[in-house]
Formats: sequence, structure tokens, C-alpha cells
Amino acid sequence: MTDEELQEAIKDAEGDVKSLSPPPSEPLPQHEVWRREMILLRQLTLYKIERAKKQGEKDLEIFNTAIYGLMTSFVKSHQ
Repeated sequence: MTDEELQEAIKDAEGDVKSLSPPPSEPLPQHEVWRREMILLRQLTLYKIERAKKQGEKDLEIFNTAIYGLMTSFVKSHQ
């Protein structure tokens, strides 16, 4: 993932997080809980990739990039 792709993905993920509405007073359906978890995990994983790049930790960068790819594929297959 290039620096430009990473920054674009982070911007997109931050937008997704900002678009989350506050939870209602009643429990959320399980699919909504799962969707919110994936949005937050996506953002966290992108931040981990960014930090690893800045610190020159290539192994962590590769690991988190792989996790991000798997997570993205899984989410897309369950939409």
C-alpha cells in the first residue's frame, strides 16, 4: 500500500467513523453491532499500518496490511 493509498483509506475510514450515529436507547441488532465493529477495526488497522511505516517496522506494516486486506475482503463478501 502506497503512502497515498494509505492516506486515502484513512480519510475514508475516518469519514465512516464520523458518520456513525449514536446508538439508540434499545439494543442494536447483531448485524449493526458487527458493522460498527468492522468500521472501527478498519480505522485502527490503518493507523497501525501508518505507525509501522513511520517507525520503519516493515514486518508490522506487512502484517497489518495483510489483516486489512483480509478484513476488507470478508466485509465485502458479507454485504
